[in-house]
Amino acid sequence: MSGSDGDFPAVSPRRWKGEGYEVGYGKPPRSSRFQKGRSGNPKGRPKGSRSAKSLLEQALAAPITISEGGTTKVVEQRMALFKAMVARAIKGDARSAALVVRLMEQLQLTERSKAHEPISLIRRTIVDPRSPEQAQRPGPQEPGR
Repeated sequence: MSGSDGDFPAVSPRRWKGEGYEVGYGKPPRSSRFQKGRSGNPKGRPKGSRSAKSLLEQALAAPITISEGGTTKVVEQRMALFKAMVARAIKGDARSAALVVRLMEQLQLTERSKAHEPISLIRRTIVDPRSPEQAQRPGPQEPGR
């Protein structure tokens, strides 16, 4: 009559209409189960509903007007988001800087791209303001001339 510790009565599983079928966790009464040949979601997903991914994609692709360097541009919101994050990082925001550095590492952008190759040759010309004819002659001067 009682459980192992003596506080709770022993519980026998409930029988459904004397058929020998136990009703309990994971075993609903037969009358309340899904009927054969009928879907558990008869109306299904509404045609107009969209996933969170497609909603975010649409929001990030929307155009926005930004002012940059005195000119106005129309860019996608995803581009404006990254520009703002980089601008905050440059201004000294530690969280934005850490995020930008982490993104650079993940996207392997730590090295300069090929489009921004360093200048390989620098030609310097020393100009003496007192002698304009020397400024017009390129190349090194020979001694004694």
